[in-house]
Amino acid sequence: MKLYKLFLISFLALFLTVHANAQNTGNETDYQTVQITNKAGTTIYAEDKTEVKGSPLLKESFENGRILFESGKASEILPINYDSYKNQVLFIKDQKIMVLNTNGVKGFMFETPADFQNTDKVQEVFSYQIRETELGFDELTPVQVLYNQGTGLKLLAVHRTNLMRSNSKDPFTGKKTERYINSEEFFIQKHNGDIEELRRLRAKDIIRKYDRSDRKALNNFMDENDLDSRSEKDLVKLMTYIDNTLGSDS
Repeated sequence: MKLYKLFLISFLALFLTVHANAQNTGNETDYQTVQITNKAGTTIYAEDKTEVKGSPLLKESFENGRILFESGKASEILPINYDSYKNQVLFIKDQKIMVLNTNGVKGFMFETPADFQNTDKVQEVFSYQIRETELGFDELTPVQVLYNQGTGLKLLAVHRTNLMRSNSKDPFTGKKTERYINSEEFFIQKHNGDIEELRRLRAKDIIRKYDRSDRKALNNFMDENDLDSRSEKDLVKLMTYIDNTLGSDS
């Protein structure tokens, strides 16, 4: 299905639910909400003669979320998405897909789904306040923050998309076929501020970033609490244990 049609379907589905969900924001954070008045950009993804497979979007369809501002306020609930190829945060407003003006923006977050408690995921929060020079960014880029308790220790994910271009044309349609290739990179920022890349988002890859003298205790914590090495929620428990026992990195 072409992206234009995908966006149209996503908007129609979410438009019917956004008002119903607007009041169900949870009790964890009491946001002061503000209207987004700077409508930077217009409807995007105009169709052209190039056929593209895959998608540069973080979500298959737009999902409810909030824009977080440096002032400490947040937007009203909006259908949002992230284009990791163009590095653009998108939101639906006034029946248009808009590009977010990131001036004064701290990040964005997705609302948790109804079955959140039964998943192994943590709430998706993205920040513009991670030092991009250590992650190889050429421009300001949102970083998913999987863990951050304000101690300096962080667990981070970077979403990237490359476009594999094609020079050949279909003999019948005359269109070129190109493909989006999506990838994720994971990092741990230690208490001392050093950022190190993880091979995968697994407990053993996190534990390997610490001295041998500390690894046994970390492995024992995982085993004694029967934690899943691949569960984001269980990795948060491991990170909390590291925070409490290894306040200064080994």
